[in-house]
Amino acid sequence: MPRATLIDTHSVRSVLDPAPVEKPIRLGVVGLGFRSVGNVIEKSLAYEDYHLVAVCDVRSEVTAKVVADVEKSHGLAIRGYTDIEQMLASEELDAVAVQADVDRQVPLACRALEAGCHVMMEVPVAYSMEHCWQLIATVERTGKLFLLMEQLRYAGYIQAWRDIVQKGVIGKPLFAEGEYFDDKPCAFFQDERGMFYTAEQAKSHPEAKPTWRHRMPTIGYMPHEMSPLLYVLDDRVVTVTGMSVREKSYRYDNIDRADIQVALMHTEKDAILRIAISHTMPGVHRGELYSHWHHIKGTEGVLEWRRGDNESCKLYVDGWQLAQPLDVPWGTQRQDAPPEAADSGHGGLDFFTFAHFADAVLRGAPLEFDVYKAVETAAPGILAAKSIAEGGLPQQAPDFRPGPERKFGELPAELMKG
Repeated sequence: MPRATLIDTHSVRSVLDPAPVEKPIRLGVVGLGFRSVGNVIEKSLAYEDYHLVAVCDVRSEVTAKVVADVEKSHGLAIRGYTDIEQMLASEELDAVAVQADVDRQVPLACRALEAGCHVMMEVPVAYSMEHCWQLIATVERTGKLFLLMEQLRYAGYIQAWRDIVQKGVIGKPLFAEGEYFDDKPCAFFQDERGMFYTAEQAKSHPEAKPTWRHRMPTIGYMPHEMSPLLYVLDDRVVTVTGMSVREKSYRYDNIDRADIQVALMHTEKDAILRIAISHTMPGVHRGELYSHWHHIKGTEGVLEWRRGDNESCKLYVDGWQLAQPLDVPWGTQRQDAPPEAADSGHGGLDFFTFAHFADAVLRGAPLEFDVYKAVETAAPGILAAKSIAEGGLPQQAPDFRPGPERKFGELPAELMKG
């Protein structure tokens, strides 16, 4: 079976097979939606480093189907549950993958952590500051690992940009942009069986109920853009201001979310970030990235992802005597990716989330994308929504690491009082 690891070198792999995994991660999966079945369960069955033990979903028929499908396709008998407490009490798990509604993920993750399990969780982290703090305090208190499954930070072009920025090629970064524009009318309505309906179909299907996207602000889906940009800049946001069009779609009359919301941010290292999010406006095909776009300006140059299929990525450096920016054939795929990454999903990037988690859990490798950095991708969106609700008033982002104001493993004083 393929391995999920980044520790073995290419030279070793070309001569010897990687050492077998003596004790794979015994994994339970909570939440059996599309991303769970098509990604987490699929990878846990594909990589030798993982052993799928149990699955859990409040919908008994969905759980039963997944259990039956796994046995049919892989000859593996896994157990199904409709209650996470029962699963945690009945199974000897090393880790739990949480793939539930975003506003319900953190309590589930905290229960798994408290039960002694490491946790990997789907993007975004949370939609409230309380959940951010609860997650951090629980991770600190339990000593377990937490990984947010945001894969774009591992992209080839992001690795190249980080190297360019760290070496000072474009000078000091002062401005960075990110966009996530993806028209998802079917993501807003779902029936009890898990079937999605477009906004138009939902009008004639009363069984189609609004999903969590109706409960949460559009701008909250920022981690996919924040994660790669903050990784490149090695920075964190300290101040956030938000702006929004009306809180009801102009395009779909039964979607009660803003078509676009924007966050303007100031970072600790004195850069300005702008992120725009929409789930009801069409995106533009930009090579491998349909929904995403990134751009960084420094004192000496510019980095930019392609604006369309007919354009290339751009690099401009002021001192290089360039009449025009250079067209650079960057992509999402990585030149240093091991064979196991091929066809793993999201341009081969899903492999890296599973490899980093396995290396941390099984081999003690440091987890670069830790819980603090994960929460720092979510908090700006939460605060931008608060800013929008308060007429654009700036919001201060906290430093989530323990210090004089908060002891390790404890909640902030204002939450403890509540």
